[in-house]
Amino acid sequence: MAAYQDVHDTWGRLSRDGHVGMTDAFQIVLSAANDDEGRRALAELLARDENVAMIDPDALSYLRVSRDVPLPPGVENHRADAYFRTRFYTGTRLSKTHRVENPREFLYFNYAIGMLVGTLDEVTAVKAQIRGSGYEPVLVRMPDGREKAIGTVMINEFRDTTFGPYDEIVFYVSAVPVDSPATVKRYEYVNGFSLQVPLDRGATTYQLKLWLSELSPTDGGNDFLGTNKELGSFRFEDLSDGTMAFRSWDKELKALVSGKVPRALTTDAAAAKAAYRAAADRAGTTVPVNSVATIPVASRPDEDVGRPAHQWAIAVDWRECVVQEITPRQVSVVFGESEWGRRFHDFVFTPALSFYTPSGVGEIVQHIGDCPYAPAVQTTREFTQI
Repeated sequence: MAAYQDVHDTWGRLSRDGHVGMTDAFQIVLSAANDDEGRRALAELLARDENVAMIDPDALSYLRVSRDVPLPPGVENHRADAYFRTRFYTGTRLSKTHRVENPREFLYFNYAIGMLVGTLDEVTAVKAQIRGSGYEPVLVRMPDGREKAIGTVMINEFRDTTFGPYDEIVFYVSAVPVDSPATVKRYEYVNGFSLQVPLDRGATTYQLKLWLSELSPTDGGNDFLGTNKELGSFRFEDLSDGTMAFRSWDKELKALVSGKVPRALTTDAAAAKAAYRAAADRAGTTVPVNSVATIPVASRPDEDVGRPAHQWAIAVDWRECVVQEITPRQVSVVFGESEWGRRFHDFVFTPALSFYTPSGVGEIVQHIGDCPYAPAVQTTREFTQI
């Protein structure tokens, strides 16, 4: 009961002047001690309208998150980061499918993300997968004249979110709306960075399938974003060789995909920057110099094949990231015997680029409609490594 009383005592002392700001909220949350009784005291305080009326909006959001979502053990607390001073959490609602608690706002306070980006040989099969969605895959013309699609295996370790912690694997292709200008539909392949350039220019990540370790974010995506998420099982591990190894299984415990993502730069930094510039120059664009972006997303449930996709977006601050060319041998990608493992295998995926960020923040922007091709990006930090 100590945390319960400490919260009430701290509130009483700090609210005497009729105003509670973020500095006060820090102390109130500290007194709650990430404890069930402390969260119960926060709930009691925030249930009173006269208390809420004296709290600044960013402080109120921080107190509400601390009330509803325990901070996972061993995870650094970024919930009061400057990024969230204008991105507020208001509370929960029930999901439609399983009637579980779901946050109204999908905020991501601490995550590690890895991506393996490569070419997909079977363009016809990829186009069939997204037919009727209103999108078509971006194509790259290889040096031998063949055109290939761009596919990505995305590995998400969401350490702290408004859903709580969870893990995720995503298969997606880079795509654009079918009525897009021809200049954003095809690119010349110069090197592995040519696979990133379409996204730098605002292409959409068309998410074919997603697997998650927890039910609440699975419902959150399916019920409020129009995704095709399913439960899965995962094992992520940081290895001594500087890579993040991953293994994944679908809800039937059939293997999806395994491999590893480099966590540090394994090539010469100057050469990597020159390669990125060469790819950007060929596409008539520039290399991003910041870590903040808004990424357009499209998705639809499996049963909606042939129907228009839903549009939403992911706003991120990667903070620091490692982007580099890789060879298939470096990342050891193996697709399993599951339905989607076989499907992505049959697309003939050849990884050529890797991305890793150890600790970023972000939010999902729900039901935004189509995003522009030049998303508004505010420069806040330079990439630490490319």
